[in-house]
Amino acid sequence: MNYEEHIGENIKSVRLAQGLSQQAVADSCGFSNTILSQYENGKKIPNLVTTAKIAKALNVSIDRLYYGDENNAFITMQSDDGRKIVNSIYLLWSKGVINYNENYNSSYEAMMLSSYGIDDQINKNGLYLEIKKHQEPIKRLIKQLNEFKERKDTYKTPDKFLEMILDSVASEINKEIQNYKNMSKKDRFLYGR
Repeated sequence: MNYEEHIGENIKSVRLAQGLSQQAVADSCGFSNTILSQYENGKKIPNLVTTAKIAKALNVSIDRLYYGDENNAFITMQSDDGRKIVNSIYLLWSKGVINYNENYNSSYEAMMLSSYGIDDQINKNGLYLEIKKHQEPIKRLIKQLNEFKERKDTYKTPDKFLEMILDSVASEINKEIQNYKNMSKKDRFLYGR
C-alpha cells in the first residue's frame, strides 16, 4: 500500500468537509493555492514539514492526511493497540526488515556453527527475534503477508484482501489484550506478563 499517493485526496477530502477554500488553507500554510492544488491533484507530494503545516491548518493529525483514516495509521490517536501492532509489523515486513521462517533453527549446533564462522546455516534461517506477546497472531500475520505477496496478482482487489488480513489479525490481538485485562492479578502473574 503506497499511502503517499493518497495524501492529496485526503487533504482535499478534509478541506471540503470543513468547508474551507484552497486559498484559506494555503494562506494558513504560507504558500500559494496553486501549490495546494498540485498536492490535492497528486501532481506533487508534500514533504513531512509541509504535511504538518497542512494538518495544523486543517486541525487534524498528520496520520489523518497521510493514511486517510486514523485506523490505518502506523501510530493512531485511538486506543486500538491491535491495529497499532499490526501496522507496525506490516511496516517492518513491507520494508524487508523482518520476516518469519517456519524452519528457524535455534539449536546449540546452529549457534556453534555460527561461532566458528560457518554462517551458511544461520543465514538461511535469519536472525532470531523474540516475540514476547501475541506470538501466534504475529507469526500468522507475517506468513499471510508472505503468501499475499506471492499471490497478489491473483486477487481481484488485492488492497481489500490485504486490509482484510490486517483487520483480522488486529482483531485477534485486541481480543488477547482484552482477555489479559480481564484476568485477575494472580492469573496475570501466572500468565507471565
